[in-house]
Amino acid sequence: MYFLLTFPCAPVFLLCVVPPQEPKVTCRSNTYPKGFYCSWHLTHPTYIPSNFEVDVQHNQHSLYVQKDPVHKNRCHVQFPEVFSSSPYKVNVTAVNALGKASSTLSFEESAIVKPDPPERVTASPIRLNPRRLEVSWHSPATWPDIDTFPLKYFLRYRPLIHDKWQH
Repeated sequence: MYFLLTFPCAPVFLLCVVPPQEPKVTCRSNTYPKGFYCSWHLTHPTYIPSNFEVDVQHNQHSLYVQKDPVHKNRCHVQFPEVFSSSPYKVNVTAVNALGKASSTLSFEESAIVKPDPPERVTASPIRLNPRRLEVSWHSPATWPDIDTFPLKYFLRYRPLIHDKWQH
């Protein structure tokens, strides 16, 4: 929020700092079964520095949370067990000099597993059949165990002159 005050010489802007509101939290596992990451952001700026405290619980135990060295609003957590039906609970608290606010996200392991898209996707015309293409791809490098947890792919295509996708 800005306020504009005018003086005879020049306009002056006053910045109104505020305590944080609840952070928006999302979690995803693109490296299943190794672990997952959570990221968060404030939906409204506070105009002063805010820190974030993260707590992850599973089966009433606190899990080790590793802050991401590159992304300041991201952390990584290892799955303590595979195929768990117990929900995970992630609590992120935003703290600044004027106050704090928390958000809690609960989820089951299977709800956040989302592999990255395939890599090195190519489409090549088939010799002597120019109306057909051969499509190939590689599994994402982030997916750690393709033999135990194979990925299935869904291919959609459409000619540029058509509006509808074909499967």
